[in-house]
This record gives sequence, C-alpha cells and structure tokens, in this order.
Amino acid sequence: MEIEEKPYRLVLSIAKWIIPLVFLIFSILMILNTPDYQETAYQVKGWFGDSSSYEGKSQKNIDKLAQKSRRNTASLESRIDKLKPVKPFIVVNTAENRFSLRNAAGDTIKTGMCSTGKNELLISGTKRIVFKTPKGIFTVRNKQQSRPWIKPDWAFIEDGLPIPSARSSERIDYATLGDYALEIGNGYMLHGTLYQRFLGLPVTHGCVRLGDKDLELIYNTLSKGSKVFIY
Repeated sequence: MEIEEKPYRLVLSIAKWIIPLVFLIFSILMILNTPDYQETAYQVKGWFGDSSSYEGKSQKNIDKLAQKSRRNTASLESRIDKLKPVKPFIVVNTAENRFSLRNAAGDTIKTGMCSTGKNELLISGTKRIVFKTPKGIFTVRNKQQSRPWIKPDWAFIEDGLPIPSARSSERIDYATLGDYALEIGNGYMLHGTLYQRFLGLPVTHGCVRLGDKDLELIYNTLSKGSKVFIY
C-alpha cells in the first residue's frame, strides 16, 4: 500500500508547483497586454532610450505624409481645373431629352427640348449597330452651316434600300442636318431636324437633334473647344 501511494504523492507535489507557475505566467501575459502597461512601457522606454531620436523619426514620417497629401491635393485640383469650362457650354440630359445652354460661369442661358438616341439595335448580316447617344464629356471640334449629310450604309439598310457606291450622289442629303451642325467627334453632332414634332423623344441614331431657334442660339454661343456634357 505504501509503495502504491508514492507515485500519487509525487504527482500531487509536482502539481502544487506547476499550477501556481502556470497561473503566474498567465497573469503576467494578461498584464503585458493591457493598454495601461503598454503606455507605461513606452514611457519607460523613453526614459532609458533615445526618445529624441524616436520623436525625430516620427516627425519625419508626419512631414512626409503631409508633403504627399499636399502633392495629391495639388494634383486633384489641377484635374478639376481642367474640367472647369472656360467657355460657354451645353449639358444634354438623355433621360429627359432636354438641354441646358450655360455661360462659362455656369449660369443658364437657355433650356429646352432635344432628341437623343433611340437605343435600338440594327442587325444586317454580321453587322450590329446600336443607335445610342454616347455619354461623357466632349468638345465642339468643328462648326458648319448648311452642312450636307453623307449617308452611311446603315441609313440604306434601315430603309430597306440597296447600298449605293461610296461616291454615289444618293448618299448626299442636304436637308436632314438643318441650318447648323456642331461636330463632337466619332460622327456625332448637335444638329437640326426636319421632325420638330419629335423633339423631346428618343428617336435619333445617336446625334442630338435640336429645334431651329435653339440650334441657332447654341451655334452662335458655343465655339470650337466648348464643352459638351452628355449624361
């Protein structure tokens, strides 16, 4: 019986030492992770270490961040300035088919109805053409009076007509674009229309159609380089 009890007493004796030791280690780890201790440790490090060196490095990092922030701000302001119109401009709302002609300060000169893309798809063989007004910021690239419209292939396909040769006189249309046209790139224009009664409706092949009086005012107000905002 005495022989059997010795191992048990030995384990019990070891446990009496291990359990308090584990508890002590756990308590120390908990204390080390408390914010109060970490703040105190930082202060002690400052007493015994080179706190001026640490503060110097910290200040350098702050200065670098401030300098980077100033550069980013200057870059952003430069980009914004480039977007600010310096001339009269026009805003086209394709959802409501309305326009707003404004001066360089952004004050409204004239608002009215227009017509934009009908958002339809034309399929002819392997060709797929979407009649949609592009959205974005454009500029007036050219201005012309009584400009003829050189009809593209899709104009004949849409009407179910045979496509004439590229130099055929059948392609020249002197009436469709009206008295004035302002090009904004990729074949898109602000121009007049023979169908005044459709203004305010999405019926175009992508261009912006305007009434005669509104178009004349827009033509005389905007110049080459004027901004055209379409959304």
